[in-house]
Amino acid sequence: MNEQIVKAQDIFLDKINRICGKFGLNNIMAQLYAILYLSDKPLSLNDMVERLKISKGSASVNIRALERYGTVRRVWVKGSRKDYYEAEPDIEKVVLDRIRSMAQRRLAEVSDMISSSSTALNSIKSDDKTDEASVTVFNERLRKLKALYDNAQSLFDLFNLSVLKQSTSNEAGNAKKDVSYISGVAVVSEKI
Repeated sequence: MNEQIVKAQDIFLDKINRICGKFGLNNIMAQLYAILYLSDKPLSLNDMVERLKISKGSASVNIRALERYGTVRRVWVKGSRKDYYEAEPDIEKVVLDRIRSMAQRRLAEVSDMISSSSTALNSIKSDDKTDEASVTVFNERLRKLKALYDNAQSLFDLFNLSVLKQSTSNEAGNAKKDVSYISGVAVVSEKI
């Protein structure tokens, strides 16, 4: 491969590492996806290991995860017994799917935290006035967290609806209306 192309890819990969680090994302997965996305042909695991200077074990584990996420797929290359991979070329789909998946997991964790805390709090039996005051404050704070969670879940649902409408409609006007509507709901949610 041309040395200048390699240098340009290295700059891109370096930036991917920095972005992933700031978001707490797995940079090996991002690099594997990026190198496949930038490639004009499918690459073998050995090609990726050599290009990225990573261990074959790490590459193997991370490429399997990318396959599960639907961001890369295994392809057949005539005359070779090796596994080859190519990236999902629709980068918008890849990014939106990852954002949606991460948001869904975080919302589920918050819901579990609120539910578990409420259950533990409701099981407290005490005649002590100080305990009652603490329980009241705790319940009030959980109620506020639940309201915040409900607003976040509503925004997430609207985001999913907007993405779905945008992907099934070629009308840019509808997407702008959905974004405007979501922005309006966000402003209302901030006031609650």
